Amino acid sequence: MIKAAFFLLILVCQCSIWFSNIQSKTEFVRVVFNSNASYEATIIWNQYSGEFRGLYLDTAPPKENINIEVIFNVQNFDISSNRYKGMNNHIIRLKKLKPNEKYFFVLIDSDGNSRTYHFSTVSNQASDSLAFIAGGDSRDIRKTRIKANQMVSKLKAHAVLFNGDFTGIDTEKQWKEWFMDWESSISSDGRITPMVVTRGNHELGNKVMVKLFDVPHSKVFYSTTFGGDLLNIVSLNSEIWKFGAQKLFLRKTLKEHQDFYWQIPQYHRPVRAHVKAKKEMNTQYKNFVPEFEKYKNVRLCLENDSHTCKITWPIVSDQTENADEGFIRNDSIGIVYAGEGCWGAPLRTADDKKSWTRDAEAVNQFNLIFVSKEKIELRTVLYENVDEIIENSENTRFQLPSNLKLWGPNHGTLVEIYPRR
Repeated sequence: MIKAAFFLLILVCQCSIWFSNIQSKTEFVRVVFNSNASYEATIIWNQYSGEFRGLYLDTAPPKENINIEVIFNVQNFDISSNRYKGMNNHIIRLKKLKPNEKYFFVLIDSDGNSRTYHFSTVSNQASDSLAFIAGGDSRDIRKTRIKANQMVSKLKAHAVLFNGDFTGIDTEKQWKEWFMDWESSISSDGRITPMVVTRGNHELGNKVMVKLFDVPHSKVFYSTTFGGDLLNIVSLNSEIWKFGAQKLFLRKTLKEHQDFYWQIPQYHRPVRAHVKAKKEMNTQYKNFVPEFEKYKNVRLCLENDSHTCKITWPIVSDQTENADEGFIRNDSIGIVYAGEGCWGAPLRTADDKKSWTRDAEAVNQFNLIFVSKEKIELRTVLYENVDEIIENSENTRFQLPSNLKLWGPNHGTLVEIYPRR
């Protein structure tokens, strides 16, 4: 672990660093949001050789062939490293960033400089809409998940909500392949879409999420805010006890953010799977769902795990004989449950539909979600024709490319979710 941040500051400021064709020994660069997406972000990479020397970070890209003084403000960042899954993971936690700002960065080490990357913080104004990509289960079929990653690079969402089961068996080799494939999500101009992650059942422990994605809680449950008081994303861990500390966290964060326009919980295992072979998550039904239903700004939950695709009608828990697996449809106050995969894991037939299922089918997909004060729009993107898609810009992210294929076999491709009436 690197704790001597002030020493690093002196080191890089005494050096004259030239941008040249010599390449740094860095790879697997990613950005995560795990607190407040307007003011904080974390940059993570594998330093596979050489020594990290400094970071260029600015709201303007570096100019080539000029001398650049690299400056760290020790008040505004924290740095650490760990060796895990065969990688030398370096982590820089940036703080006190400007909202709705594009940040360019270059990683500098003893061998040279990385390419220029950039990411954007989000607005701190609830009046500004946000775009998200949500999905998970990228386990085994690399060709398929690369297509999904390439679609990420083209749609220019503010963030990816990645909901577990990154790899098949959590090995060093598979993680390196996953990060190699994730680089397909980086746009040709170096734009990185930040991630908000949760743990799946194929992550064999909580440690991997902390070491590789800098998740801020050792048990992998936490919240991330977007757009001032527009949205609170609640990331839960379906692989540990649903009561105790996690339930207390859930209760606390939902209460603290009850005046936000929206709160969206995300977790890996669905409460009621749409694949018969998957077990019912009664502990989540008992401990999560009642907390969700207490708050009128919770109207969408994101689930994965089953390797299929489903969207429900708005539903509420019910113990009467009219209930189907403990839920009934209620368009006024119900919650929509969406997801169940699939980003590259083997598909499973959606053979366990309910009376309150809107649509379900075994297709490779992820959700594209637009969030505004007035409503949430959810669409399901079939990403396998990614080569045909015209790339969006950040200014056109709310415009669907004309040849983007959307799923919606029976009830249309657009799901509109409004505040509880």
